[in-house]
This record gives sequence, structure tokens and C-alpha cells, in this order.
Amino acid sequence: MKTSHAVVAGLLLAASSALAAPVEKLTWCETMVTGQGEAERARGLAQCLPEVLVKVSGDPRLAADPRVEPLAARAGEFVASLEYEDRMKALPVGDEQGTRDRPFFLRPTFDAAKIDTLLGELGTTAWGADRPVVAVIAVAHRDGDTWIVARGIKGVTRGAQVEALDAAGRRFGVPIALPQVDRLDALGLTPAAPPPAAIIKALGADALLVGDMTWDEARLGWRTDWRMVNDQATKSWSVEGVSFDDAFRAGVGGAARILSGHGAPM
Repeated sequence: MKTSHAVVAGLLLAASSALAAPVEKLTWCETMVTGQGEAERARGLAQCLPEVLVKVSGDPRLAADPRVEPLAARAGEFVASLEYEDRMKALPVGDEQGTRDRPFFLRPTFDAAKIDTLLGELGTTAWGADRPVVAVIAVAHRDGDTWIVARGIKGVTRGAQVEALDAAGRRFGVPIALPQVDRLDALGLTPAAPPPAAIIKALGADALLVGDMTWDEARLGWRTDWRMVNDQATKSWSVEGVSFDDAFRAGVGGAARILSGHGAPM
């Protein structure tokens, strides 16, 4: 999907008219644990802290920052509250072990002030809760078929792609706007042409993330070329040989990094 300079100019003009959206629960996380014992709780909290640091800052690089690992080992020190939900709550306890081996959702909320302090120690800052809405136009090509990832599309793979995009938005704290499949024609969206200049405004967004996804049978993964347009610049990056979940995380995470002011994706 190639975008002409004229189209980019139109997108930049359209981007300036939208409003940012407040993102809630930036210091909240959900993970799965087995039982409610201290060791499993510590493991779950250690998984959640890097995710929260990334979400609050908008910088995906923190997830792999070696300085975060010792902080994750002390994650309980930074928790404001937490709750459990029994994933099998509709089923009776079946043996004398009780809930020790039952799967639970662990949902901690970290203390916002402590997270801000940790980010300062890591040399970065929090991204504000009012964040740009990102319109995502992703076109997928596989087995001779081509489609736009849109709400309302059907099929195991295509429906799962929408869920994966939404999950990536939640993971990075980026409000996502996707077109509805029954409005593609009205919006002027086709798999063979670049998005029209008015698409950002039409979807109530502030920026546009365009993805061109091609299934690579040899590598059993997707090659995705991402391009993001906002009122400052156009940035491009790519990933290869990954699942569509990872492709969308690379796209939305890259957009978060740009919009939060942490630079272009690597």
C-alpha cells in the first residue's frame, strides 16, 4: 500500500481536527495464576509490572530493559490493590486441595505515584492519560485472498485479528479506531488502494496507522510493513515471520512509542 504525497498531506490536515481520548486503568493489569499462594502471586505481579511500565510510559522498549527485571522481582512493593477471580467459579471444588490448583485471574492495580517514580529512575516519564486515537487500516494478503481488518468481519482468522488489534491497543494504552466492515465502501476503503485523506476524521481519530500484511508460507509468519501518519511526521517500520498477534503488537507498540515522544520504532 503506497501513499502519495498528496494523500499524506490530506491525512495530516485531517489529523489536526480530532480530539484525544482518555485512557483508563493505565496502572491496572490482568494475568493468570494457579492458586492464590504467595509464589504464584509474586510471579503474576512480576509479569504485570513491565506491562504497566510500558503502558504508562508508552515506550515498549521497557519490557526488555534489563533494569526492569530486578524491579519486577519487587513488584509487590508497588501495588495499591489487587483482586482475584476464580476462572472455574461456576464449578464446585472437586478435591481436598481446595483452590490451591485452580486457575485465577490476578488483577493488580499499581500505585500511580510509585510507577511515576520508577519511570523517573529508568530515565523516562509517564505519557498522559489523554491519548491520541489511532485509526488502524490493516490489509492482509494470504492464499490469494486480500481483506481489510474491520469490525464485523467473519471467520476464525479474520475475527481473531480484530481481537488481537484490540488487545494490542489495551496492552499499550492506545485508543484504537477500526472501520466497520459494512461501511468500507462508504468510507472509500478498498484493499487495492491507499486510505482516502478523510479517513482519520471519518473514524474520529488523530493519527493513522497503515499496515500491509503478507503471509510468508516459508517462514510460517506474517511480514508486515507499518506506516504511521500524524500531524508531525510519517514513520515506517517492518516485522517479519511473526504471528498476527505479534504483528499488531509491533504496529500499535510502534505507534505508542512515536506518539508518546519516545522516538521512532527500531
